[in-house]
Amino acid sequence: MVNKGNIYFAFTQVNFMKIKPQIWLSSLIKNQNSSPSSLPTPQLLKVGLYLTWGASLLLTIITIAGVQQQRYAIKTIGKDTAPSIILAQRLKDSLAGMDANVANELLVKPGENPRAIQDYEERRKAFAERIVGAAENITYGDAERKPIETLQLALGDYMAKSQQARDFNAAGDIRGALSAYREAAQIMDNTLLPAADALDKANSQELDLIYDQQRFATAQALLFIVISGFLLLGVLIRIQLFLNSRMRRIFNPMLLAATAIAIVFLGYTTRAFLSASSNVKVAKEDAFVSLHALRQARSLAYAIKADESRYLLDKAFAVKHEQAFFDQAAKIAKLPNDQTFETVSAALAQGQKVYGFTGFLADELNNITFPGEREAGVATLSTFGSYLNIDKQIRQLEQSGKHQEAIALCTGYNQGQSNWAFTEFKTAHQKTFDINQQAFDNAIDMGFKNVEGFEITTPIVAVAVSILTLLGLRPRMKEYE
Repeated sequence: MVNKGNIYFAFTQVNFMKIKPQIWLSSLIKNQNSSPSSLPTPQLLKVGLYLTWGASLLLTIITIAGVQQQRYAIKTIGKDTAPSIILAQRLKDSLAGMDANVANELLVKPGENPRAIQDYEERRKAFAERIVGAAENITYGDAERKPIETLQLALGDYMAKSQQARDFNAAGDIRGALSAYREAAQIMDNTLLPAADALDKANSQELDLIYDQQRFATAQALLFIVISGFLLLGVLIRIQLFLNSRMRRIFNPMLLAATAIAIVFLGYTTRAFLSASSNVKVAKEDAFVSLHALRQARSLAYAIKADESRYLLDKAFAVKHEQAFFDQAAKIAKLPNDQTFETVSAALAQGQKVYGFTGFLADELNNITFPGEREAGVATLSTFGSYLNIDKQIRQLEQSGKHQEAIALCTGYNQGQSNWAFTEFKTAHQKTFDINQQAFDNAIDMGFKNVEGFEITTPIVAVAVSILTLLGLRPRMKEYE
């Protein structure tokens, strides 16, 4: 005879299942144990099967959504923003390099400095290639598009004024050459270089925003994956306990296999997300911080090279150009008052921290992470110090009335001359940069590998768990047919 109390109990438990299915299943099992003949075991097995399928589907949806979010963050940092930031600084050093070579060319008579003309053309071609790359990688609308348009348009004006200065110089009109070059320099300082900085800023803001969001999103996605994974495992384990208590089955091979797959998948997914997050951290905090500092140091180095030549070229504004040189050199590397480049380099080579050492090169040397980076960074600082020592000699010659000797030292490429020292700095700088660039690229590649294939493997795991659960429960259901 049907017990109305048990029917009412089952009805209320089914409604409660909409909120907490595991509690409902547990209650049913307890009630069944107390009244074996009153609750239908096949229905309980079907509920367990449906819960397994639902939990598997939930895990699939959450995992794929988390993976896609993680992949988007890696792409934004590794392929969109960071390369654009570096490219903006490359554009800036191309422009500053062009200007430095124009000034060097105007310091001497036409044809006496063919190397300056050659270097100018190299910098101009580099700019042309890089501006195309920047235009092809516009991601954030006008924040990038407008600086790029400004760079393209203003460069034509700068080159026209520079050519006028060359023409006046060829005609022996020094005053006309200087006037035209001043106009070119204003375009460079007030329009071109700020536009490159604006392009850098647009991408830097987006990179910082995405990176902060990525860290939170990764933790959130991983939390939801773990919760949904444990929900699936809880259902599978509860079903096996039910089979053991209700049907006296010690274990069910198919359900054990489904549980093992779920455990392995959850562990693999957790490790993949943590590894991807770790690789993004390496790329952003370890490699990119150094890359950005190094590129800013290099673009400023070209700018002070131009200021060095302007100091000799434009005597009326020599003090202004000298101060600009010192201000921007301090942004590259500023030493404590009681230290020299030799003492600071020696301390840093031993891994010691130098308090009061600031600037972009300090940012790099305080962020040493990768093999060989310290040695390369110290060499970069040391060669920059050598360049500044030669610049000091140039100013001493100029102040002593030895203008031509100062020009020769400024424009020369032989060992011990300014352009030689600048080339030594660039060589050491490039080695340091390459170490960090390789580390950045490797970290981004590993980040992508950490989250690849989940759109295929996750549904396969979910289907496998669902089928194994069905195969494990189907024979038990048939016992009641």
